[in-house]
Amino acid sequence: MLIGIDDTDSLSGMCTTYLAMKLSHELTLSGMPKLVRLNPNIPFKTRGNGAIALKTNSNSDQVKKIVIDLVKEFSHTDDKRTNPGVVFVGESRSNQNILTSFYQRVVSQLVSIREAEEISKKVNADTFRLNNGRGIIGALASLGFVSEKKTFELIAYRTPENYGKKRMIDNNSVFMMNKMFYPNVFDSIDEEKNQILITPRGSDPVFCGIRGKSQDYVKEAWSIVRPIEEIDSTLVFETNQATDDHLRDKSISKIQPYDCLRLEGKLSSPPRTIEGGHVVFKLVDSTGDIDCAAYQPTGGFRTAVRSLNQGDAIVVCGGVGKYANTVNMEKMYVKEMVNLKSEVVPVCCLKNMTSAGRNKGFKCKKCGKKVSQKEVKTAYVQRFIKNGWYEVPPRARRHLSKPLILE
Repeated sequence: MLIGIDDTDSLSGMCTTYLAMKLSHELTLSGMPKLVRLNPNIPFKTRGNGAIALKTNSNSDQVKKIVIDLVKEFSHTDDKRTNPGVVFVGESRSNQNILTSFYQRVVSQLVSIREAEEISKKVNADTFRLNNGRGIIGALASLGFVSEKKTFELIAYRTPENYGKKRMIDNNSVFMMNKMFYPNVFDSIDEEKNQILITPRGSDPVFCGIRGKSQDYVKEAWSIVRPIEEIDSTLVFETNQATDDHLRDKSISKIQPYDCLRLEGKLSSPPRTIEGGHVVFKLVDSTGDIDCAAYQPTGGFRTAVRSLNQGDAIVVCGGVGKYANTVNMEKMYVKEMVNLKSEVVPVCCLKNMTSAGRNKGFKCKKCGKKVSQKEVKTAYVQRFIKNGWYEVPPRARRHLSKPLILE
């Protein structure tokens, strides 16, 4: 039997993966638990929009009772944004095909509860919900993740008395771990800020999470990290993190609210920096145009974006919000750059000549010599960007976005 669970946490605490850890002690699981990240643009998410999928060889009512009792016990249902959903589905090829198709939609676009209910009927799912039960969308979708594109995450959990307290960890051990295992273990630190990234900030039960290419890598990496507080337990998950599973090729006219997308087009104007340090440009294809933004938290990525110019051909990866009018950029590929030319200011009397007026050439202030506009030479401007991929720093990277180091 397949078990999917989603939306048990809140902004004030809890983590759905914590239920997987609890259930691993209560049930005999078959295979590795899965942590499945879903569309990061969805407004109903609490934090990382992650669901869990488990598999057990038993489909007994006792198994279902254990799962439901734990969901009732640990879900933050006092928060109106927390709407837990649990699904129990029998294994079959036809069910898996339906669930996989559903997962591919939920990870990249907006899907309604009604649509999830229809899928539940198709796969004959037994469902349990609290509050409005929106979590059944992610719970069902998590069971559809069977891709060969996968990564792994070891999550260490805190003891309850430490919830809400500052996480105590030897930072030097994290930098040492990263040096030993990168890129087989990734997104552990942000070099631009000299910042460790494996410890979250909230009041949830997670002490840290280590992401890597295999379960062996993340286990070995964890052995190097030195926590300075008691650890309750650890669990390794198979995940869709860092796979770009959410991106879909789109034309601009086909973009819908909350879509995750990959667009190809050209800049219709040079990038501009707006209030807050965000960098924005307009991208155009044969079907329309849309703003693309590199927001202030993306740090040095904005330098590459500022180096673009009108006419450059690029591919943009990211997502849109409610109004589908601005792409929040995760990375970009510079495909082709235009050649830029500028006037070469002539020199006279050992100094640059000054403009004689718009399209009137130049003149020398000292001797009065003039150079007509027709005589002004032009030269190619050096571009401070090359063809290729550019990405946001690890601290600004979304769970699903694939780091270039893994390409």
